[in-house]
Amino acid sequence: MDQRVPLSARPLDLVYFTFFLCHIPASVLMDFQGLLYPNTYLPWIPEWYIKFSGDPLIGGLIRGEEGLVWFKCFLVLELVFQLPVFLLGMRGLWKGSRSIYVLILFYGASTATTTLPCVLQIFISDELAAGQMWMLLSSYIPFFLLPLGMAVDMAFRIYGMIEKGSTDDASKKRE
Repeated sequence: MDQRVPLSARPLDLVYFTFFLCHIPASVLMDFQGLLYPNTYLPWIPEWYIKFSGDPLIGGLIRGEEGLVWFKCFLVLELVFQLPVFLLGMRGLWKGSRSIYVLILFYGASTATTTLPCVLQIFISDELAAGQMWMLLSSYIPFFLLPLGMAVDMAFRIYGMIEKGSTDDASKKRE
C-alpha cells in the first residue's frame, strides 16, 4: 500500500491547499455579501473595502447596479461550484488523492475564465485613480494566474497518468 506523501513535501499542492483555505473567508465575507445578504451580515467589511479600493465590481454589486448581471452570474458560480471545490480540493490535496486532479482542473479553467473579464473591467474602468487600479489589479490578477496555473498543472498531471497507464497497458499486451 502506498504511503501518503505529506502536503509539506508537495510544494505546489501546498500552495493550492493554502489558496483554497484563504479563499473561503474572502468569498464568504466579501464576494457573497452583495449576492446573498446585502447590508445584513457584517456590512462594514465591503463598505470599508469599497471605500479603500474603489472596486467597481464589488461596489456596483453592493449598490445594486443593473449592468453587472454577468458579475452576479460569476458569483453564483463561485457559490455553487467554487466554494464546494475549495473544501473538496483541500480534502483531496491533504490526502494526496490523484482523483481530485480532474476537479481542480475544471476549477482552474472555470475560475481563470471568469476572473479574466473582472481583471479587464478593472483595467478599463474610468472611475478609478491610477493607484486604486494598480492595487485592484495586483489583488485580482493572482486570482486569475493561480487558477490558470492549477489548470495547466493538473492537465499535465492527468496527461502523465494517462501516458503511464497507456504504457503499462501496452507492456501487458506484449507479455
